[in-house]
Amino acid sequence: MSEVTSRDRAIRPSIATPDQRVRVFVSSTLEELAEERAAAKAAITALRLTPVLFELGARPHPPRSLYRAYLEQSDVFIGIYGEKYGWIAPGEAVSGLEDEYLLSGDRPKLIYVKTPAPGREPRLEEMILRVWADDRASTRPYRTATELEATIADDVAVLLTERFTAARQAGGEPPQTGLRAPRLPVPPTPLVGRSADIAALCSLLHQPDIRLATVVGPGGIGKTRLVLEVASTLHAEFDGVWFLDLAPVANPLLVPAALAAELGIIGEGSRPVLDVIAERLTGCRSLLVLDNFEQVLSAADDVAHLLAESPGLRVLVTSRSLLQVRGERAFPLTPLDTPPAEARLVEAAASPAVQLFLARAQDVRPDFALTAENAPAVAAVVRRLDGIPLAIELAAARVQLLTPAMLLRRLDRRLDLQASDRDIPERQRTLRATVDWSHSLLGPAERALFAQLGVFAGGWTIEAAEAVGAGGGDMDVMETLSALVGHSLVTVDQRPEAEPRLRMLETIRDYARERLVERGEYDKTMRRLAEYLRDFSPRAAAGLAGVESRLWIERVDAELDNLRAALAWAVGSDEAELAIRIAAPLSRYWWSRSLLAPMLDLAEQTADLPSVDRLAPDAVALLLWCRGVIRIALGRVAEAQPFLQRLVGEARALQDDWLLAHGLTGLALTLPYETAAADMRGMLHEALDIFRRLGDEWGVAFVLSPLGQVAVRDGDPAAASDLHRQALTIADRIDDDQLRGQALTLLALDAMLGADVAGARRWLVDAAALHRRLQDREGLAYCLDAFAAVALATGAPVAAARLVGAATGIRTAIGAAVWPLMAPLTDALYDGVRAAVGADADRRERAAGAALRPSDALDYAMASTADPPPGR
Repeated sequence: MSEVTSRDRAIRPSIATPDQRVRVFVSSTLEELAEERAAAKAAITALRLTPVLFELGARPHPPRSLYRAYLEQSDVFIGIYGEKYGWIAPGEAVSGLEDEYLLSGDRPKLIYVKTPAPGREPRLEEMILRVWADDRASTRPYRTATELEATIADDVAVLLTERFTAARQAGGEPPQTGLRAPRLPVPPTPLVGRSADIAALCSLLHQPDIRLATVVGPGGIGKTRLVLEVASTLHAEFDGVWFLDLAPVANPLLVPAALAAELGIIGEGSRPVLDVIAERLTGCRSLLVLDNFEQVLSAADDVAHLLAESPGLRVLVTSRSLLQVRGERAFPLTPLDTPPAEARLVEAAASPAVQLFLARAQDVRPDFALTAENAPAVAAVVRRLDGIPLAIELAAARVQLLTPAMLLRRLDRRLDLQASDRDIPERQRTLRATVDWSHSLLGPAERALFAQLGVFAGGWTIEAAEAVGAGGGDMDVMETLSALVGHSLVTVDQRPEAEPRLRMLETIRDYARERLVERGEYDKTMRRLAEYLRDFSPRAAAGLAGVESRLWIERVDAELDNLRAALAWAVGSDEAELAIRIAAPLSRYWWSRSLLAPMLDLAEQTADLPSVDRLAPDAVALLLWCRGVIRIALGRVAEAQPFLQRLVGEARALQDDWLLAHGLTGLALTLPYETAAADMRGMLHEALDIFRRLGDEWGVAFVLSPLGQVAVRDGDPAAASDLHRQALTIADRIDDDQLRGQALTLLALDAMLGADVAGARRWLVDAAALHRRLQDREGLAYCLDAFAAVALATGAPVAAARLVGAATGIRTAIGAAVWPLMAPLTDALYDGVRAAVGADADRRERAAGAALRPSDALDYAMASTADPPPGR
């Protein structure tokens, strides 16, 4: 902000005596700024000075001769300008408001401009531009009448102090023409969680070839707070460090004048003020901190000019968009790190986002502490708020009334969290206002694509953005997307050796989706997303079954939130076929990620839609397959059989071998081994032959697993081991970790049946590593059962009971059951454990195991079965 300088405040040499107080003339429109006029009067009166305001007289529009007389008797001129230019009297060219300014002569002028003022009249805007250029006036923005009162009191007090200083100077010394003493704003609270960013930005500014650094990021991310900390840290290394807040400067043409005012530089005739600034900065090592540059981006050339003309100058900028000038180094500021989903107290306390929440919560409630009970809720709150510092601070202030758990439940309207501190700028009083500020800077095409991108529940690829943003128009999606990245509304996640993904912070996405609904484009944009994912799913299915399965499972992981959102929209919009085409091809993925239970719910909802009567025949078969096979995985075998019997018939009629092979495999698993073993083997071998003919190695390996389990039931563990080794070989060849983990666990069980306990544990160690990395909870449950068998065989039945409890707890959590062919082995294991420890200890240890986190259960399994005796 600009300050009142010595030259600005030059005043007539006589000093007012107690019987003739200094008179301060206040010029403004009357009704519009009545509150501000009262504030000015209060500030002047508090200094024991005389305010001169025309509402003290009788006429609403005093004649020129009257306010000239008042001005002649006044010592200081204060102008307060809002949105109205004022009344223009008949025969006059300007309003009384501007005429008062013109008649103020060489008196010191303190000018205060209301910001923001969206309805400012053009004549007043032009007048303010002329005032900015007047080297006799000091101009400052203000936001509220309360702020204005304090500012006027400070400025007038400083002005009078300098007047007495001038009076003591014999003959009057010429005014100082050097730079104003630097002054950095002092934040009211300590900076939390940014030590690494401070060090990195300081290091950047120490590099001799970097003279312009721009901290970029969305609103509320903490850019201003960071640069203030960096400026304070580096202060001693410069001859001067100046800070200029550009938020009140709506016109880029006013940036040089605002900077000159901050530096205490007075214009020199017709010479460009930018040249004067460059000249004054020459020869000194200086740092300019320019805050909130995004709304005056066309003034970037002014910054480049200063850097070119002032070799000792460095500029540190905060902006939601880069300046795009040569030599600029971007410093993207990301949200604070948040704790993982299952974080405990120590993990949560180490998170910078949680530390900030705690610090701000204690500002309003000093006794607030992070405890084992509230840490999960606090961690969830900061994750829901994307780690955005402003959002966290707004939320933390609510602990005065709400517990963290209550606060978490109320975060569905996070955009409207309200600040209570009066000194926070209007644009940062809510998250909505912060995003409004950025949105207002966008062009029409950018606003359209920004809204459309709100349909993505997770990140997206460039390909997906082009599909969703096309809309039949002529928008250049790539160019527009680049602009949104430049405005810090979209961020890029560049991953090594992977396609880059783009994303929005959740709070920004909420805002974008609101704009999309307002535009009446939500459904048609969601349809484009669903159709894009319909085409994506078969490609992903082929990839999941091939040698690039690991790459494709990561790609589908990245799209999971979008898949869920598109499926929910398709079901809610009675688009049965679209839902099936998206979901069914990814069945292998849903299985690998323990998501079969929610997929069955989706299949049942789809089956109930009116549009199911219009399904294509192959879509009917796909739906039957999903409804049948998933029921087996969830333990509802009897319910599954009719669906799979019908599927096999439909697949044969359609001559769809892929569906037929899957249908036969599923149907075989519904048959009771005791009475239908031969039919079971026949179906599995027919499916195996089909998969081999199709070249579907994933399908081959999948069928080999139940064939091996049939061999176990036949009492031939050697044959079972051979089949499971074949499955492992295929899994290694196509690099499929899901199948590999399954085969390793089955080989461990084969080894146990052959009394090779040490060999079983070796297989399990490899399987555990895979399940831990994959977070495959269904596979992990089988792995823990196998570890329990090892523990029981090595004389550790209590550990075995805890491990079967952990396995059961995992299955309960994901809604899974033991597959039919495995059930007799599992039942025998559980009975053996119960017999070894007793019913009471079995219940106790199982409960303890069920309470373990999956990773902790694996650690316990490894420790409790370490070094089993050879040959056992």
